[in-house]
Amino acid sequence: MRFGIYERLETGRNLGLDVPEEGHGTIASTIFSFGLNSETRTQTFDFDATTALRFSNLPDEGSETDFGDTRLLFDYAREAANAGMLLEADYLGYDIGFLRSLSDFVDDEGVIDLPPDFADLTGDGTRREYDLRAAFDFGRQNLIGYNFFVGVNRLSYSDTTDPGLFDEETIEAGVGMTFSLSPRTEARLDYSFEHNDRDDTDQTTEDRDDLIFGLTHEASSRTILDASFGYSKIDESGLSGDDITEGYVGSLGLVYAMPNGDLTADLDSSLETEGRLDTLTVGRSLEIPNGAFSASVGGARVPGGEKGWIGSLSYEQERGPNEVFAQLRRDVSTNAERELRFVTVADIGYVRLLTPNSRIGLGAIYALTEETSTDPRTEYTELSAVYSHRLTEYWNFNTGVNYRVRDEEGLGEATSPLVFFQIGRDFVWRP
Repeated sequence: MRFGIYERLETGRNLGLDVPEEGHGTIASTIFSFGLNSETRTQTFDFDATTALRFSNLPDEGSETDFGDTRLLFDYAREAANAGMLLEADYLGYDIGFLRSLSDFVDDEGVIDLPPDFADLTGDGTRREYDLRAAFDFGRQNLIGYNFFVGVNRLSYSDTTDPGLFDEETIEAGVGMTFSLSPRTEARLDYSFEHNDRDDTDQTTEDRDDLIFGLTHEASSRTILDASFGYSKIDESGLSGDDITEGYVGSLGLVYAMPNGDLTADLDSSLETEGRLDTLTVGRSLEIPNGAFSASVGGARVPGGEKGWIGSLSYEQERGPNEVFAQLRRDVSTNAERELRFVTVADIGYVRLLTPNSRIGLGAIYALTEETSTDPRTEYTELSAVYSHRLTEYWNFNTGVNYRVRDEEGLGEATSPLVFFQIGRDFVWRP
């Protein structure tokens, strides 16, 4: 069990990244965190909670006191020889005007994953997101196995100034079967359903059905082939009328194990609300001393015939007292209105260990979402330098500078330099 309390003071110009730019502001936060985890041979339990009591003095708003930046994470997994269960519950709530870094959108693999509403996260207001999910599977060692899942996601806003933000709720469920055809071949049959309600101007409701048959075959000790084929149907309705998108979908995948990594190739054709999305990528992963490297490159064709390149790069390595990491990803994703867009994200960092108890870190983050019919082209850049010092076994001190730039087509560019100081400690109890 862990309990932490930190004091953070940050001061700078235009902290809300507003256009036109605002003057100098200061935010003082008392950050509380709590963690509880347990792990046995068959099950794991994790619970983390973070919130902040914030005192702010900002231009045009004066002095305010409130709670914000609340995050709750719950995970429970149980594994048996022939079955498994996973329960997850997440909550994230924060003030849009106080959004600090794209690191708020890092997924479980440490990769920045921009949310669909990224281009509209400007101005004032509060964003809250709930996510519940349960998954079960049985018969892992049998000739026939079964699995199913159910999930609920709720996104809501309050007191917002951007008209492009709207509440929405998604309910999804799925069932599947696996068939062990031979020691080298496995087949699967999956059905999934998704229902989405959006409180936009058209009061949109969307239902999606997917029926997919897949086959995985170990062609040799080094080669794995995967193929899937199915049918998708998307039924979208609103005040303006109904629209149905349906058709066949499929994918082909190859993994070839090499002495120092893997070679991969993937071809995918799927259906989205706007129409068909086709992608083709080739990738390579390498084992390197004290680190890892992987890269992929390919192309995508979105509805309407527009084509663009996609790909990724991931590199991390420790060299003595130095640690370097770099991530680059360009892909196609949907915005809040279910429009397809090209998204580019780069995250680069360098950490230098100065002494056994202190280090300095430099970082740069860049994000770009391309223009759609409802969202403008939006660029975000963040540069940071941080010095960290471990005062005692439990006390830590951080200080640094940060410079952010947000450039939205049609609105203009906003910049925000700031400096921060943070000190705190963790209390840890072990049974």
